[in-house]
Amino acid sequence: MTMKKNNNSAGMLIILICTLFIFGNATGQQNAILNIGDQAPPLKYSKWIKGEPISSFAGSRLYVLEFWATWCGPCKAAMPHLTQLQQQYKDKVTFIGVGIWEKVPEGKPYESSLPSVEKFVKGNDANMGYAVIADNNKQFMGNKWMKAAGENGIPSTFVVKDNKIIWIGHPNSLDSILPEMLDGKYDMEAFKAKFSKSAVAARKQNAELMAVFTPLQDAVKAKEYAKALELIEQLKVKQPGYKTMMDGMKFKILLDMDEKKAMDFAKEWLKETKSASSVVLGDVYNRDGLSKDTYLWTAGSFGNIETLTNPVLLDALATCFSKGGDYQNALISQEKALELAKRALKDGTMVGSIMDYTVTEYQEKLKKYQGMVN
Repeated sequence: MTMKKNNNSAGMLIILICTLFIFGNATGQQNAILNIGDQAPPLKYSKWIKGEPISSFAGSRLYVLEFWATWCGPCKAAMPHLTQLQQQYKDKVTFIGVGIWEKVPEGKPYESSLPSVEKFVKGNDANMGYAVIADNNKQFMGNKWMKAAGENGIPSTFVVKDNKIIWIGHPNSLDSILPEMLDGKYDMEAFKAKFSKSAVAARKQNAELMAVFTPLQDAVKAKEYAKALELIEQLKVKQPGYKTMMDGMKFKILLDMDEKKAMDFAKEWLKETKSASSVVLGDVYNRDGLSKDTYLWTAGSFGNIETLTNPVLLDALATCFSKGGDYQNALISQEKALELAKRALKDGTMVGSIMDYTVTEYQEKLKKYQGMVN
């Protein structure tokens, strides 16, 4: 394969999807009602997946609630260190991973995501050495904790003591803040003042973004594609920082409307934006019924298979090659995906992306492609 090479591409589609998904879940931030020092809401969940259940935030023990989702890369990256902290402070601190904001098919109840969350937790048992719960159909944890506090991004961490929320922030800050809390040196009022000030700025920024993106989301949901495309072009002028994301949405809409127009756009887009190949791949390889040329061009846009080092990317390329009828390159891509996945699992890299069952799935796909070639 000799087409344009792009090695730094894995994850671009995830960033695109997650950004849009977070915007869709952020409307509560404009009316935040939960602040530092307030009484903590109760824990309500669909299932306590792992660890010893608790019924309340009793006494002076610290409770660290880590809000995450299976699609969130930074959440996965934080898990091993959270496990270390739970072990380090096991006598004084209880860590609870709170699964929220999973994507579910339209019309399905939120708890239909529970099997995939349980599968993820089981596959990451060693990296999630703390209690884990999953949100319920009413999305109580996402609404009454995250949205109520004006938090619209994950990972996000809440610390509770004496049944009060005493801190909200990023898990990376726990290393410095937990010792202060345990030593009695933590100044909650000072942090509250700082948190409240930043929350005001965040609410203002979020209101501006929602005013821009809500009409586009509404048009897409209503399948008013011509209107959506017009809004995208307007947004690219008003919000140039979101151009790549807008072009990704444009490609997706065009692919729903006219495959040829979508691929013509993709070819021009890739000339100016290297990461475009990942966005195109994410939309193409998951679809059935496209032309063989579309599948093969998309796979070929990543260049020489042998130069690629991301097993998740290679697995997606194998699917694309297979749907395009190029079973030999599907086999080559899957072989390398399996090899790299085994190495990542052994070395403990790609936490949350490569698990025992991932390797098993890759092995099954490899057998399928071997049968197609032979």
